[in-house]
Amino acid sequence: MAYRALLTALLCVSVGLGCRAKESEPVAVARTFAETARRGDVDGMLAVIEAPAVERLESAAEHASDHVGGRRSIEAGEMLQIVGVDRSVAVAGAELLDDDGERAHVELTMTDGRTLRLELVWEEAREEDQGGDRDDDDHPARAARPGGWKVRIPLPTGAADSSMATGAAPPDA
Repeated sequence: MAYRALLTALLCVSVGLGCRAKESEPVAVARTFAETARRGDVDGMLAVIEAPAVERLESAAEHASDHVGGRRSIEAGEMLQIVGVDRSVAVAGAELLDDDGERAHVELTMTDGRTLRLELVWEEAREEDQGGDRDDDDHPARAARPGGWKVRIPLPTGAADSSMATGAAPPDA
């Protein structure tokens, strides 16, 4: 009987040490955002950033496609470049700072000691658009998207409108 109790206790301790406490959804999404950036995973990044940011990338991609005279269709993912990320730095810890059900703030602590604060927004699920012949695989923000927490990507300071926030040159340039 004592053997069984000891075995049960050891099993509970080993299971407890191997599992992290269940994180809140905003924290999990913030970790995913940081991990996709570390890996350079553009498709993964598009899945966790807010729809308005994806729509800005799609608009820039359409603008860029127009500039090449329609010779090729440029995808939204091609407009997102993940650069300057030290692949050896990972998330060491994450803390949910606040969550009001619509916005949440998460602070990530990286393995190099730096911290990063992210704002997340709650997005409702998007139904698949039935009324058009668009290929939604080319438009991630227009395709059916699961609801949930998404990372907010703010417009650059001084951006007059969302089309300039993408880095696209003005039409006269």
